[in-house]
Amino acid sequence: MRLSILALGAPLIAAAAFNAAVAFWPYPPELDAPLRASTFVLDRDGQPLAALVAMDDQWRMPLTEDRISPHLLAAIVAVEDARFFQHDGVNWRAVAAAAWQNIRAMSIRRGASTITMQVHQLRRPARRSLAYKLEQAIRAVQIERRHGKREILVEYLNRAPMGGNLVGVGAASWRYFNRDCRDLTVAQAALLAGLPKNPNAYRPDRFPERARARRDFVLGRMLALGYITAEQHQVAMAEPVDAAWYALPHVREAPELHADGALPALLDLAERFPGQTIRTTLDTALQRQAVALALSHLHSLRPSGVDALALVVLDTSTGQCLATVSISSRASRLDLSRRARSTGSVLKPFIYAAAFDAGIATPATILLDSPTAWPGYVPANFDHSFRGSISAAAALAESRNIPALLLLSQVGVDRSAAVMGQLGLARVARSPDRYGLSLAIGGAEASVMEVASAYAALMRIAAGVPWPPPRDPMILPSTQSPPPVAVGPSPLLGRAAAQALAAIRQRHRTWAMCPEAAALDVAWKTGTSSGFRDAWCAAVDEHYTVVVWLGNPAGEGARELVGQDAAAPLALRLIAALPRHSLGRPTATASVSPAPERAQPLRLSRPSLALLFPTDGLEIIREEQLSAEQQQLALKASSPQQALLYWFVDGTALGAWPSDQTVLWTPTPGCHIVRVCDSAGRWASARIKVR
Repeated sequence: MRLSILALGAPLIAAAAFNAAVAFWPYPPELDAPLRASTFVLDRDGQPLAALVAMDDQWRMPLTEDRISPHLLAAIVAVEDARFFQHDGVNWRAVAAAAWQNIRAMSIRRGASTITMQVHQLRRPARRSLAYKLEQAIRAVQIERRHGKREILVEYLNRAPMGGNLVGVGAASWRYFNRDCRDLTVAQAALLAGLPKNPNAYRPDRFPERARARRDFVLGRMLALGYITAEQHQVAMAEPVDAAWYALPHVREAPELHADGALPALLDLAERFPGQTIRTTLDTALQRQAVALALSHLHSLRPSGVDALALVVLDTSTGQCLATVSISSRASRLDLSRRARSTGSVLKPFIYAAAFDAGIATPATILLDSPTAWPGYVPANFDHSFRGSISAAAALAESRNIPALLLLSQVGVDRSAAVMGQLGLARVARSPDRYGLSLAIGGAEASVMEVASAYAALMRIAAGVPWPPPRDPMILPSTQSPPPVAVGPSPLLGRAAAQALAAIRQRHRTWAMCPEAAALDVAWKTGTSSGFRDAWCAAVDEHYTVVVWLGNPAGEGARELVGQDAAAPLALRLIAALPRHSLGRPTATASVSPAPERAQPLRLSRPSLALLFPTDGLEIIREEQLSAEQQQLALKASSPQQALLYWFVDGTALGAWPSDQTVLWTPTPGCHIVRVCDSAGRWASARIKVR
């Protein structure tokens, strides 16, 4: 009697315990998260640019049911779980049969895993054991109560191993058959359905005969269950196994991306946005153009020990990145465009702009370029010479260190760093106390992308474009409307930004380096870090912003790493070579949206003829200890077209010079009238006093 009660009661107790576990053992919410896919990158026009494996180096291309062949849905049920649509997650009939067979054989001969149980196993892989089998059964029932049958079936097909580093039928369809999953033949669907049992043993590109035998078995199951007709079975059995290892559709994979310098930036995107389809701001044609020039330039410098190059091209009017290049034989996967390096003098224009904005100086203000010292700090100019009295505009154009340090000491490091931070140099703004006055000569670090964003912002401010700048230079706005951003005051007055840019926009200086860039009125600034470790050049005009960095990833110095000699030729050559037609301006659209709108480049307003220096009412104090040559004034005017300008002092002609050329005049004590005229009869003048 007791044995009878035990025989009847034990299954009831087991069933009650099982149902209690289903009800009261919570399903881990993290296991119910969507499948993490590979990362796909699109260019600015929405065209596929790159595909990158998931973080575990697996290819995943999850599909919705409408993109999966109905033959494949039927085949996987036929071979893996014929009663899938009848059970509640566990096929108890199969469990009993498997248990009896295994007991008789005294070993594991047969399993009873349903598709739903396998979904849990794919979500949380673990070593096979009786305890884990029980967990699978409990979790399978819970999954079935949370998801529909067809949803579970689709998840299984998206998670199933398919050989090599392929996960899911989406990637496998393209890799093995070079076609979309919904276009598979019956035979191809049966072949894929047979892979999960032993994916590497049945890989059709390596073991076609094994794959054929497994496929034929699946086709037999489909025929027996009525999923295909006898005629379909006959045609499928006769179809050859024509699988291979094809490239993914319409995308370039990592090995190819090494060649164009985009891989490091795209790997960074994949890390920041894993498993997503990202529509970037990159322009494929400009990317190829940039890397061609970059590779040629770096090749010419490599004999001197320069190993690495990074550059970015931004659309000046939007601040969006059109091209990004990072090349190094020793750090091929490191995105050097986002790695902070010592900036040298490339940040000086922002210090001058802050000084002009604060009213501390104007471009015409005379600064002293002579030996100067601060407590514990004795700076020098790059060329170890001094110019004496020099206008602020000329000091910036010539990158004189002493005048920049004097201005920074008056503006204040905190104020200057705050302005830089608002323009895109966030790293500088975080710890200004760390730099002190060395902020003017390379004490601060910034990345190529940050420097480019700051220069583009400076040009937009000069053109009066509304603030604030875009959030991420490489990411287009998402499908959702972006949250409203409060438009605050610009960090600088437009006039101050324009004055700083005018100082580094000198055609005669540009002409000596790149005549094509001189014709485009490009403003540019170089930088060289201490120890010749970093060479910089930032070039900007109304269309593009180009920033180039050259160096070595480990920081080794090289005498060739001088911004003027190493970086400027490439930056100017590139900005001059870029197309000048209207650029694409992406709007706040989805990755599936039509092509971005076109917009006009920035247009900076310029006076017809203006006397830039000296300004009216200027008072100049001569210094006895300096020679007359050291105290020459740099006369400068702005003309709407390149032509001869005629200069006069107190009615006496000094001569005629091209409008983009600075004229030197040695002042004498007294009051003077400086006048400039052009051939059209326009003129401008200023009264000054020298004592």
